[in-house]
Amino acid sequence: MTASAADVQVRKDEQTRLYEATIAGEVVGSLAYETVAGKTALTHSFVDPDRRNRGVGSALAEYALSDLADSGTKPLVYCGFVSDYVNSHPKWNGEVEISRWAMIPTRSTPLTGDEPATEDQPTS
Repeated sequence: MTASAADVQVRKDEQTRLYEATIAGEVVGSLAYETVAGKTALTHSFVDPDRRNRGVGSALAEYALSDLADSGTKPLVYCGFVSDYVNSHPKWNGEVEISRWAMIPTRSTPLTGDEPATEDQPTS
């Protein structure tokens, strides 16, 4: 049986500074955060490859954003996935600060070194 978005539970682990998504008690994804000088930044998310496109990342983003909003914190978003989530969910517009300068692009395949340089990636 395939798990659905309704099967995803999210919890916050303050010791590891992770929001963790679980299905049937197994951690299948996480969203890292850092708190510095009273500001909280959502920095990076990961979902197990075999659990992607099933609502796990969205559940992490929604839970973290709601948790921070409930605590009166306006989060800084450095995670590309969460940034895309915010952009596609208008209720979060103006509620977060998105910083694309610090975003690290993610890839499903490793770089080989033969890729052409992009605007963000200067040549050596």
